[in-house]
Amino acid sequence: MDKRLLDEDAVMQICFVTHKLEESMAWFADLTGMPMPQIGKAADPDEAQAVYMGQPARVGCRLCVFPFANIDVEFLEPGPEKSAWRDLLEQKGPGVHHIAFRTRNLTNRHAYLEGRGHQLLQRGEFDGGGGRYAYYDTIADLGCLIELLEFDKDKQAQP
Repeated sequence: MDKRLLDEDAVMQICFVTHKLEESMAWFADLTGMPMPQIGKAADPDEAQAVYMGQPARVGCRLCVFPFANIDVEFLEPGPEKSAWRDLLEQKGPGVHHIAFRTRNLTNRHAYLEGRGHQLLQRGEFDGGGGRYAYYDTIADLGCLIELLEFDKDKQAQP
């Protein structure tokens, strides 16, 4: 088994979960001087094919991304249904939800994280079908989740 998590030397994203997306966006835009991004959403449930806690799930969220030169800062407001987003917001309140890393081989990285005792909480397809995401429970060690992002355009062949 591969003995590393990273395929590249970069953190792709840090995400903050919030109860009030527009308020969080306005505060962050004012703080940083960044322009207000557009609000997006997770993929439609049929397209996302999400799995939450090992079961098919219809999860949703609204989100925005502030793109910086070296990292994206995302704000996410979960829908009312149970999800990895809703769980952390209810447990800890607004704050850091996850740190995201890009991977070319989600299968190998999944085995690596689960082999280290980090349970897969939720996975699904991106809006537009260009790849997939997976959230792992690293709260006890990191205080937030780790997200792996695999894009079809640079995906390695997998079994």
